[in-house]
Amino acid sequence: MRSYVLWLCCSLVLVLQGCVHATTQPNSITLKTTELKQRYYQAKTTAADGTVLAFTVYQPHLTSDQTAPLLLHTHGFGLSRMKRPELSLYGFLLPTGQVAKTAWQNGYWVISYDQRGHGDSQGKIRLTDPEKEAQDVITMMNWAEKNLPQLTKNQNGVRTGMIGESYAGGVQYLASALDPRLQAIVPITTWYDIVHSLAPNGVPKSNWIAFLNLIGDWWNWNKFDPELKQAYLDTQQGQLKQSTYDFLNTHQASWFCSHNQAPQADALIIQGFRDVLFPFNEGIKAAQCIQQAQHEVHLIGVQGGHLQPFTQHSPLGSTPFWYIGKSVRCGNQQQYNLQKTILTWFNQKLKDQPPAESLPELCVDQSPVNHFADLKPVTSYDLKKTWIAPTASQAVFIPIHTAQQSASMAGSPVISLNMETTPEYADATLFISVAIKSKITGKYTILNDQSVPFNPAKKASYDQIRLGLTDQNSKTPSIELPSVYGQLNQGDTLGLLINSESLYYQKIQQPKIEAWISGQIVLPKLWHGAAAN
Repeated sequence: MRSYVLWLCCSLVLVLQGCVHATTQPNSITLKTTELKQRYYQAKTTAADGTVLAFTVYQPHLTSDQTAPLLLHTHGFGLSRMKRPELSLYGFLLPTGQVAKTAWQNGYWVISYDQRGHGDSQGKIRLTDPEKEAQDVITMMNWAEKNLPQLTKNQNGVRTGMIGESYAGGVQYLASALDPRLQAIVPITTWYDIVHSLAPNGVPKSNWIAFLNLIGDWWNWNKFDPELKQAYLDTQQGQLKQSTYDFLNTHQASWFCSHNQAPQADALIIQGFRDVLFPFNEGIKAAQCIQQAQHEVHLIGVQGGHLQPFTQHSPLGSTPFWYIGKSVRCGNQQQYNLQKTILTWFNQKLKDQPPAESLPELCVDQSPVNHFADLKPVTSYDLKKTWIAPTASQAVFIPIHTAQQSASMAGSPVISLNMETTPEYADATLFISVAIKSKITGKYTILNDQSVPFNPAKKASYDQIRLGLTDQNSKTPSIELPSVYGQLNQGDTLGLLINSESLYYQKIQQPKIEAWISGQIVLPKLWHGAAAN
């Protein structure tokens, strides 16, 4: 907790320091072709609804015969833009800011802007509303075309890329679906389906939602839109409400993909396996949507992502509640520096430079998988009828498969569960994790810290709200588990670990649960040996 508070304090100091030495925007910007000096300045513009948006323009050094594409950068939820190239959180620490700064130094126009309700921008936070936050991306491109000289353009207008993590990733999918000027996007650790991310199977992630409310409506004082405030209050009752779904329904790539409005940009997606807020599943589904729309897409799986404050921990030297690491090793062979790979991606897409490295369709760090199809669940196992009576100190382990040789698995298991219990436990919630029981120690290891809530009553309500399903097979609902990556040594047992409580859902307080469960689980392929074919 002390390190997290220190991190927040340092962030505030750096933001305030950035205000002291800010360069002001010139009164007029010439659009004539001339040599441009490298510099940066602060600017503001007004969105179509009258909201004033603040941003920083990073002007590259260009000779009179050079043009430069535009790279948009924005921030995670509750934070603010890269106001200075050094004394700002993004300027000296966070990787998306480092990429944006390097791009500026290598011949890109860069605009880093405060999303509405954040930093120096006006307005209320509506959690990536396509009619608000997504339109602000379009406002930035419009401003650039009107005010910046020597932009690289094509038939659609300014050639634009965009980068950002978390909140800044979700808006990229939506803006790309709305405007073809976005040619290349790099959404990092973000959502495809925000409703399912925040309330999987109808059970709100109480700890994360409370933290998001803290940094959204308290750190950025009173900046939640009234509809968002009400949606937050509704989740405090422990289930997904129709009104919350109606508010958030279009604030996600899943809605656009299901309505034949897939993102139009090529995409390099980075998603984390330890991310309990936006699991790796979110990256898989976004990548599949973009691929089906016949755009180029690559998906990189890292171990990091969002880490719940005070519960999960990042490696020494990383930010306390989010990290992605510096490099990945694809197929257990080639190693990629993430920041260099991102910049190479933009150079290829926006400057037509030949790729300096060949990136596979799928790269999961230390895993042999290299195609999206490798992640699909393919092998079914029956879950024998098991008596579940977990206590606070003891979870129940259901074995599935014992490894005859070393193996690895990456992907999203799917389970169909039948839960038999008395009326006393009809509203009980179980928390299910994929785990490995070590042959040597006999101890269980939950893969990637992931768990999913299972409450048959809330699942039925959830399906009705989202899908309109009223005549479903309530005895054996099908649930997709969070994507996991794990390695088994010979003799280790892969199984399900079931508990009655979770560190990520601490609002759920319930008595000891007693029930019988049975069903079936479908697992992704187990890979033996060093590399996939």
